[in-house]
Amino acid sequence: MTAWALGGSSVPPFMLAATRALLVLILMGFFLFRPLPKQFLRLLFVCFCVGPLHLGLLYTGLQTAPASGASIISQSLIPLASILSVTWLKERIGWRRSLAIIGALLGVCVMIYEPGALRLDVGLLYILGAYAALAVGTVAIRRVPDVDWRVYVAWTSVVVFVFCVMASLLLERDHAEIWNVDKGPLLIAATYAAISVSIIAHGQYFRILQSNPVNLVVPLTIMVTVFATILGVVILDETLHFRYIIGAALILPCVWFIARRGGPAPVEID
Repeated sequence: MTAWALGGSSVPPFMLAATRALLVLILMGFFLFRPLPKQFLRLLFVCFCVGPLHLGLLYTGLQTAPASGASIISQSLIPLASILSVTWLKERIGWRRSLAIIGALLGVCVMIYEPGALRLDVGLLYILGAYAALAVGTVAIRRVPDVDWRVYVAWTSVVVFVFCVMASLLLERDHAEIWNVDKGPLLIAATYAAISVSIIAHGQYFRILQSNPVNLVVPLTIMVTVFATILGVVILDETLHFRYIIGAALILPCVWFIARRGGPAPVEID
C-alpha cells in the first residue's frame, strides 16, 4: 500500500509519514496522558529508531525500490538484530548461526547491487538502513520494561509527527498542490498504515518483545516477504529480477535457520 502511494503518485515520504502519525495520534492520543514510564528516555530512543528514522529511510527507499525487493531486504532485520543481541545484550550464538547471519547479509548484498554498473540500488540501500534502525529499536525495546503497548504507540506517533513535519517542511515542496491532486492515495495509504501497521502490528510487536526473546520474535516477520513479493508482482505488476531470486535463495534459508535455533531470552543490562 505504501509503495503504491509513493511510487504511483506525487506523495512525498515525510508528508505520508506525518499524516500517518497524525491519524495515530487522533486514535491513540488519550494514552499520552498516562503517567510517564520510568525509562522514558529509553522509550523515546526506541520511538525514534522505529519511528522517524525507520519510516523516513523506508519511505524514501520505496519511492524507487520495488515492493518485492524491499520485502526481501526487510529480512536483514533478523541477522542484524541477532548481531546486536550479541554485542549489546551479550547473547551467545554458535558458529552455525554465525554462518547463517553471514549468508543472509551476503544475500542482501546480492539484491542491492545492480549488475552491469558499478553502483548500488539506492532505493534498496535506503531500505537496508531502515531495517538497521528497526533492528536497533527492536533490541532496545528489551531495556524498556513495564510499558503499556498503547503508550508506546502513542509516544512513537508524537516523535514521528514532530520529526517528519520538520523534515517535510525542510525537504519537500508543494504540500497544498499534492493535497489537492493526490489526497486520495495519501489518505488511503496513511489510514491503512496507521491502523494496520502502527496500532495493530507494531503495538503487538512491542508487547510481545517485552516478554519474549528477540531471536524468537523477530523471525516471525519472515512472512512479510512472502506476501509482499506476491502482492508486488500481482498488484503492482513489478518485475521479479533474477538477483532478487538469488538474494532470496540466500536470505530466506539462513533466516529460517537463525529462527529455528533461537536462543534464550536476552538479559537486561543497565
